[in-house]
Amino acid sequence: MASLRDIRQKISGVSTTQQITSAMKMMSTARLGRAIEAINLTHAYITKFEHMVQDLKRELPYFKHPCMVARPVKCSCIVVIGGERGLCGGFNHDINRFAQSVIEEHTAPEKKIVVIGRKAIRYFEQRGFELFATFPDLTVKTLDNELFAVSRQLFELYNDEKVDEIHLVYTSFASAVARYLTSLRLLPIDISTMPPKPQPKAALPFDFYPSPLEIFSQLMPRYLRNLLYRSIVESSAAEQSARMAAMTSATDRAEEIIDELKLDLNRSRQALITREIAEVIAGSQ
Repeated sequence: MASLRDIRQKISGVSTTQQITSAMKMMSTARLGRAIEAINLTHAYITKFEHMVQDLKRELPYFKHPCMVARPVKCSCIVVIGGERGLCGGFNHDINRFAQSVIEEHTAPEKKIVVIGRKAIRYFEQRGFELFATFPDLTVKTLDNELFAVSRQLFELYNDEKVDEIHLVYTSFASAVARYLTSLRLLPIDISTMPPKPQPKAALPFDFYPSPLEIFSQLMPRYLRNLLYRSIVESSAAEQSARMAAMTSATDRAEEIIDELKLDLNRSRQALITREIAEVIAGSQ
């Protein structure tokens, strides 16, 4: 049986760990709240944008923009949004394995892999994947300054026909307890997949200035940027929710271990007292 000193040291060590996991849980909870707020704001913007695209398409049913026309796929760009840090349960493992399966199952003759997130970059580099571009420092804090350059680079790849389609792989956020591995096509845009816009009672005619082509050319980079922004924020929110759940489980488990160690401590102390009493009685006899 362990000595009383050893048990007390174990209790002290587990208590310190419990304090750390509890603090990390509170930090993840605060970050998750900010991420959910950003998701709601971005969702409203993208919904308005999709309604605008639907209005343009309804007024010009035969209008074809390069970003809306599928072409034979010779080269595909796959953008993977992974995790930034560890201690979040199976979050990084799940998204990395899912992204790897998407890449391996893709039928394009040539693939350009773009990875966002330190954990995902390390995962693919260790497995010998040739990465076209990596962004380890593109986090929620730096999105406003750096995301436009990233989205512009992706749009130019598609616009210059260096890639024929752009796919996005990330973890979508539904709630604090629900998140889903998601793979979707960014470009070319499929309007049929957009949520339908509620039609007004009286449809108003539209005048376009400048031309519809110029309008779409200005809208598409912004649309791509905001889709990337929403996906990164959702992935961050999913990571924080996974970390919050993991730290909650760790904190609860630490409490159970402390209770077990205290029980062992009481048993050891009682056994020591019983032995001393037996020695006193034996000595008196």
